[in-house]
Amino acid sequence: MIRINLLPVRAARKKENIRRQVSMFFLCVVFGICVMVYLTLSISSNISAVNDDIEEVQAELAQYEDKAQRVKKIKAELKKLEDKMDIIVKLEADRTGPVRFMDALTGFVTPERIWLTSLSEGQGRLNLSGIAADNKVVADFMTDLEGSVLFENVDLVSSKQIDMKQGRKFKEFSITCNLSTGMHQSKPQKS
Repeated sequence: MIRINLLPVRAARKKENIRRQVSMFFLCVVFGICVMVYLTLSISSNISAVNDDIEEVQAELAQYEDKAQRVKKIKAELKKLEDKMDIIVKLEADRTGPVRFMDALTGFVTPERIWLTSLSEGQGRLNLSGIAADNKVVADFMTDLEGSVLFENVDLVSSKQIDMKQGRKFKEFSITCNLSTGMHQSKPQKS
């Protein structure tokens, strides 16, 4: 029988197998390192791009903050101007207010029968004092005031009889009323 010594072939195959496995291992390690380097470079470039975007957004944000500050200043100035305009409109209305109620009062006063001795106005409240020929004249005067859109809540505070030097008797009266904000006044009625 023939005997063949296969040991050196097996040993050579075994060496070849080990060499192939070692080279595969090193190739895998090199490939893994290359993949990691690629991923690292890719991620760092993404991070760099994101940082650039953040810087651009922060620059835009700074511009918008400047614009927002200017808008706030303009709004504050506009509010001040609107307040000033409201004050001017109110002052204009208040300026014509006394003229209107004085004009109405002169229309309600009959010179021979009623005389106003004092008039004061404060916070929309009008206090009138005067002398009248009799109670009916005072009542007619109050009715005229109530009929006007310029006066509201007309109340007689006091009425008393006084003697004048010539022996004549008159009524001294005191009336309070509120000034309304009505724009049109009724025609004065004379009695």
